[in-house]
Amino acid sequence: MPSYLFAAVRRAAAAVALLAVFCGAAMTAAVLTTEDAATWSAALYQGVVVGLVLGAVLLASVALSNTWQAARTASRHGLTLVAEAATVPCTAEFRAPVPSGTTPYQLSDSVLHTLKKARAPRIGEVKEFTHGRLTLVFTDALACPVRFHISIGTDRDTATVIMEARPVSPRRRLDGGASWSVLTALEPLVSKAVHAETAPES
Repeated sequence: MPSYLFAAVRRAAAAVALLAVFCGAAMTAAVLTTEDAATWSAALYQGVVVGLVLGAVLLASVALSNTWQAARTASRHGLTLVAEAATVPCTAEFRAPVPSGTTPYQLSDSVLHTLKKARAPRIGEVKEFTHGRLTLVFTDALACPVRFHISIGTDRDTATVIMEARPVSPRRRLDGGASWSVLTALEPLVSKAVHAETAPES
C-alpha cells in the first residue's frame, strides 16, 4: 500500500500544484488590487504560503483517499495492491499460437463468452463486438466506470492480443486502482479463452 500511495502522490502532484498556484495567485492579486504598494511583498509572501499549504493539504487528501479506494477495489477482486495500480491507462499484450484458419472474430467471441461467466468484475455493458475488437464497460465494485478494450489480430500461426483498461472519463489521472484491477483480474481469463480456442482438438 505505501508504494501505491507514493505513486498516487506523483501522479496527482502536477494537477494539485497547478490548482495551488492558481489559488495563491488569486489571493495575491486580490490583495494587490485593494492594498497600497507597501503591502505587496507581504501579500506575495502570504499568497505563496497559502498556495503551498493548500497544495499540501489537497495532495495528501487526494492521495490518501485514492489509496483507500484502490485498496478496497483490489481486495474485492482478490488482488494485492502495488504501485503499478496507479498507472492510467493500464495495458497488457500477449501472443498465442493459432491453428490455420482461426479468425479474430472466433477469438473475440470466445473471450466475450468467457468474460460473461466471470464472477468479478462483472460486465456492465458491451460497447463494441466486431471482428477482432471487443470493448466492455465495468462499473460493479469499482471506484469509477472502466472501459476495457481488447484488440485481437492473427498473422499466419500467431494471435496477438492487446488489452487496455482506462476510466470512462478521459480526464481522470487517478481512478482508485479501478483500471489496474480490471486488467489484472481479466488478463488470465482472456489468455485462457484465447489458448482454449486455439488448442488443437484431440
